[in-house]
Amino acid sequence: MWTPTEEEKIGVVICTFRGTVTQGLALEIGETIQILEKCEGWYRGFSTRKPTVKGIFPTSYIHLKKAIVTNRGQYETAVPLEDPIVTEVTATLQEWALLWKQLYVKHKVDLFYKLRHVMNELFDLRRQMLSGHLTQDQLKDVKRHITIRLDWGNEHLGLDLVPRKEFEMVDADQISVSDLYKMVALGLTWC
Repeated sequence: MWTPTEEEKIGVVICTFRGTVTQGLALEIGETIQILEKCEGWYRGFSTRKPTVKGIFPTSYIHLKKAIVTNRGQYETAVPLEDPIVTEVTATLQEWALLWKQLYVKHKVDLFYKLRHVMNELFDLRRQMLSGHLTQDQLKDVKRHITIRLDWGNEHLGLDLVPRKEFEMVDADQISVSDLYKMVALGLTWC
């Protein structure tokens, strides 16, 4: 019998699931999923990439994350409890993975290998942050390295650069246009 989950709300797919069972939800490694219900080794939920498509998937394919849940029930929202830069690195690596494959197909070998190196560095830096064993100074240094690599990759892939303040993305809803302009004029936008 399916029961709503209380604590198990957000997870990351750790093993590709093809969804070959009735009502199965196909999932790729690295996708973030929101869990709605559980039943005997299975979860029912959706990928945050396609929130309108719901289905079931094995619990063993999911690494659970702590989350803050608001509006419990039918219209609940779950937000992972992690440093925003970890979330940004995860999303960026997923986006770059698609572009990285295209570089190979288009025979842009030099950029292909450089980007692979930067992606591996980002995986390692993200792992260090998630370990929870860094001092405040080490954490600040890792964040600085992450933002440098994110900006390098975005620039070389022709993507938008992200405005930042103290290595954190600037929330467009929390800053005025004039303040953003001042950041750009003073060179504080990109670390």
